[in-house]
Amino acid sequence: MSTETSRDDMDMEYVLELAAAFDKQARGHVVANPDVVFEDSNPLCGDKFKVQLKLGAQGEIEDVGFTGRGCAISRATAMLLMDEIQGRDAEGINQLTRDALIEDLGIEINSAVRLKCAGLALRTVKGGLQQKGFKVNPPEEEDWAEAN
Repeated sequence: MSTETSRDDMDMEYVLELAAAFDKQARGHVVANPDVVFEDSNPLCGDKFKVQLKLGAQGEIEDVGFTGRGCAISRATAMLLMDEIQGRDAEGINQLTRDALIEDLGIEINSAVRLKCAGLALRTVKGGLQQKGFKVNPPEEEDWAEAN
């Protein structure tokens, strides 16, 4: 086995570990009296998330919960995202990108469908904040246009 293959296997193992952690720790977490509830999906593969956000007095995210289903990539990025958005306000959320989440996963994604999987959780969070009236930029314009 080459070093490159070994690295790819390790990176994918990390994605699967994150997806399993999402299943055990995050999916199904119910946020008490959420300020934001929003659902989005990737119609190309069937992944679907609903996010619940509890916001603080300054609009910062105090609690986040996801329900839904998704592939390992969408669940892994949702798990990473949950840690990233705790305590952030809309301006802080604007600094997050799908590409940064993919970089944190450590895998290369070349498929347009898989890119949408990787961006679903972030797109769902941003969509919910936008619906609530916060000025949040869509994570990827082409993903946002397709979803709405």
